[in-house]
Amino acid sequence: MALQSAGEVSVDADRAAAFGFVSDPLRLAQCVPGCHDLREISPGRYSAIVTSKVAFITLSFKVMVEIVKIEPPDAIEAKITGDAIGLAGRVVATAGLRLGSAGDGRTAISYSTDVVLTGKLGGLGESVFRAKSAELAREFATNLKAAIEKEPREMHA
Repeated sequence: MALQSAGEVSVDADRAAAFGFVSDPLRLAQCVPGCHDLREISPGRYSAIVTSKVAFITLSFKVMVEIVKIEPPDAIEAKITGDAIGLAGRVVATAGLRLGSAGDGRTAISYSTDVVLTGKLGGLGESVFRAKSAELAREFATNLKAAIEKEPREMHA
């Protein structure tokens, strides 16, 4: 089952400051709903656990995150692969952020994800996963905006 989600959020920070935030995996991971235990394995490669409640079950994945493209201060892209914990299933995803000027020292951040779920996960109900995917994308955008705008004002100058 393939799921895509995308959107855009405008933040009250210039592009360099916003890129500084999103290119820091530890700070960015705090904005991803259900992401915890992020650890650097090697430069540009990380492991993490991602947990999410979907319908009546809680799914957890042990994932590897690899930064596959970084173009300061315009874009960053990662590939995520992993296995479900306690359930036969696998996730393969790409996630990208593109940054552009929104005028007045603000930055527009476009985000997109392409997620493929295989194994028993694929049979759990595509409509449920689509709704959850959209909900998680909106939650990520809200968290990202709040976290960037909470940074000390000097970073926004």
